[in-house]
Amino acid sequence: MKFKHTLLTDIGNYRKANQDYLDFATNKAGDAFGIVCDGMGGHAHGEVASKIAVEKFMELFKATTFEGLNQKAINRWLRNCVSEVLNEMVDHSHEHLETLDMGTTLTAILFTQGAAFVINIGDSRTYKVVNNKLFQISQDQNLWNSTPEAERKDIQMSGMYERANEVTFWKVLTSALGPQKTLRIDTYYIESPAGIYILTTDGVHDYIDEDVTAATLVNPKMKLKEKAHMIVEDAKDNVSTDNLSILIIEAE
Repeated sequence: MKFKHTLLTDIGNYRKANQDYLDFATNKAGDAFGIVCDGMGGHAHGEVASKIAVEKFMELFKATTFEGLNQKAINRWLRNCVSEVLNEMVDHSHEHLETLDMGTTLTAILFTQGAAFVINIGDSRTYKVVNNKLFQISQDQNLWNSTPEAERKDIQMSGMYERANEVTFWKVLTSALGPQKTLRIDTYYIESPAGIYILTTDGVHDYIDEDVTAATLVNPKMKLKEKAHMIVEDAKDNVSTDNLSILIIEAE
């Protein structure tokens, strides 16, 4: 496969530091790997957690040959990488006790063996453009999505959802990557990998119009860098209160 990509990160209008980290790479075998992490705001050293996660994953990708691996083996590789990242975080926190509470979200995509594999922890997201619409591949690991569907319907009918959402109650994470965090790993398989993908932190996807974003992504007159810049600026115009990061990948 052939890949085009661009990545952009922005501190945003309200934060004093940028705790996001992201990267993309290809190898000689034609595989590609992209990853976006959002260091947890309100937690000390979120920027350390996101950087460790991205750099360790990229190191492991560059050292791995995927030839001959089946779907099960590749999913196992992704999960083993998370264990390696966590071990590195724990080692770092033992040397720097102030980082013990650090944590990060993680969303990543691996293109190999004629397919794509997505791994997700937390509420950063991976999307694919399908029929000129944004299709969310990953599911946010938050309180709302961990609530049984029948209970969610009762909550919505009672009006509790809207009242609680004023303080983003339902967006509280139920999983994150860090030395003292509750961890759940979700993986997704994409049989037909060609297409346009975006990986975003919540500072982007919580503040964009998905139809406008999809139209931007499929616009043949714009360069990838222009598309990334426009999507991030749209989120900032919609009063994003967080750091903003986006990775756009065109796979063909």
